[in-house]
Formats: sequence, structure tokens, C-alpha cells
Amino acid sequence: MKPEAFVADWKHSEVSEIQEFIQGSNVVGLVDVTGIGAKQMLTMRASLREMGVRLRMSRNRLLKLALTEASKSKKGVDQVIDAFGPRQLALLSSDESPFKIFQMLLESQTMAPAKGGETASYDIVIEKGPTAFPAGPIVGDFQNAGFPAAIEKGKIVIRKKHTAVAEGDVISAEIASALEKLEIYPITVGMQLLGAFDGETFYLSDVLDIDMDEFRGKIQSATAQSFNLAFNTCYFTGSVIQPLLSKAHNDALAVAVSTAYPSESTIKALLSKAHGAMLGVAGHAGDGADDELKEMLGNAASAAKAAPEPVEEESSSKDDEDDEEEEEASEEDTAAGLGALFG
Repeated sequence: MKPEAFVADWKHSEVSEIQEFIQGSNVVGLVDVTGIGAKQMLTMRASLREMGVRLRMSRNRLLKLALTEASKSKKGVDQVIDAFGPRQLALLSSDESPFKIFQMLLESQTMAPAKGGETASYDIVIEKGPTAFPAGPIVGDFQNAGFPAAIEKGKIVIRKKHTAVAEGDVISAEIASALEKLEIYPITVGMQLLGAFDGETFYLSDVLDIDMDEFRGKIQSATAQSFNLAFNTCYFTGSVIQPLLSKAHNDALAVAVSTAYPSESTIKALLSKAHGAMLGVAGHAGDGADDELKEMLGNAASAAKAAPEPVEEESSSKDDEDDEEEEEASEEDTAAGLGALFG
């Protein structure tokens, strides 16, 4: 019979504590912390804690075991194991959205100098021009790194644009040292959220990595288009009912005024229109108008005279057209006035 493997007590305790950590928040994620120094890690953890994000580091095997055990009471959380890989990992817990957590971690990343042995994630290019160093032995360090360095007028210069490391190549120790002297920091240091489970759905990093400004713009555009569609098709929802009722009220009011239908809402406009038409008829009465009408006509003329003149002068042809329109309008007003006065 095969003897049962001995498991240290501290491992049992560690797994139990990680389980409590997993069950204590709505969102559980897996974070890649490879290459982050102890000092930077302390700073990042303190910053994340202020934003409601906690981290728990341990051996990968113990993290997996804790996730498996926690899934018995928190269904689906063991899916986080799918994001594991041969890296230094940590568990993350928070009540924030996985998408927001991803953006927070992304914004907290910084650039750091290479130490040698890292893989370049992009072409590391040295620009042509003078450096901050006077002539000295440092030029040899640059040349050993393969940089086209030389001494000109007492200063070390880079004679031409040079690709120090191509994307995907390993950064050597010599190149890393030379890059640091030139204050070129090609390594992105920060935590990357590899995957997160929010209690219902497990999201991998490629789903979480979205352009928030573009996404927000698309949502706003979709909202506006949906509103326009609902409004123009008279589809009743909480968002469009008030604008639809307002439009219906204005349309009804316009119909009532144009058909001279008297109501509490239209009576003032109809009386005002009738009064204007009456003044139009009275304007052709000459001496036949009584004193009251003459006073009204005088007040109307004074008001028209006090009105500000238009800023732009129109052409004579335009004036002729306006005169013709005014004559037509006067005839219409006359007919409307007669109808209003005599039924």
C-alpha cells in the first residue's frame, strides 16, 4: 500500500487563508507580477489597496488548490485556473468591475531599465545625435553594445539612427547597461490582469483589454440612434414618452390655430391673429376708421418704426419680391379680417 504523502501544516493553513481571501470579494482575478521588485510591489499594493483592490501572493500550486477548494462554495471561480502559466502570479480580489480593474492596473504600469536577458516587446531604437556625455571611456561601452558611437567636438555622439534590439530579440547585459546610460527604459513594469471571474462570467485579458474612450463613444452613439429610432417610430418607452407627448402637444396646437379652433390653449393666439387681421383691414379704411381704430393703427405704426433696422441691406430685386409678398399678405390679412369680423 502506497504511503500517504505528508503535507506540512503551514500549507494547510496557507490554502485555508487563500480560500477566505477568494470568498471575501465579488471579483477574483489572476495577476502576473513577474519582474516586479519588492520595493515597487509594496508601492503598487498600497496604491491598489486605496482603490479597493487586494493582492495575495503564494506558490502557484497552492493558489490552484485554494481556487479548486473555493469553487465548492463559489461556483465557477476555479475557471481562473485556466489563466495560469509558468510565471510569478498573484490572486486579486475586489468588488470593482473586471474591466475597471484591468484599466487601473494598465494605468499603473511604468517603464524601467533593462537588466539583461529580457525579450524586447518592440524595436528599441537609438536616435542620431549628441549624448550628455563628454569624451571618455563611456564611448567604449556604447561601441561594445554595437551602438555607432564616436567622439566629436569633445562630446560622445551617436552618428546614425540605430536599432539596438529588434522586437522579439533578447536584450544583452551590455546593451541593457548602455541603454540605461542613455536613460532609455524599454521594460514595462506593472501588474497585468490575466483573467477575472465576477461571480457569473470568466473574462480573459484579451476581452478585458478595450479602449474605454472608443467604447464610451460607441455606447453614446448607439444610445442616440436608439432614441431617434424610438422617437421617429413613436415607440413608447420611459426615455421618449415625454418628448413624444411634447411633440404631439405642439402638433395639436398648430392644427388648432391653423383651423381657428377655439380652446383654452389657442384662444390668445387666435385673438391676436384676428386683431392683426382687423388692423390690416382698418389700414385700408382711411378716414372711415373711428378714433379708437386710428389710435390702434398709430400705436402699431410707432411699434413698427421703433423696431431695429436689419443689419444687412438686400438687393433691389429682393425688395421688389418682398413688396409683392407684403401685398399678397395684406390681401390675405384683409380677407381673414373680413371673415373674422363678419363670420
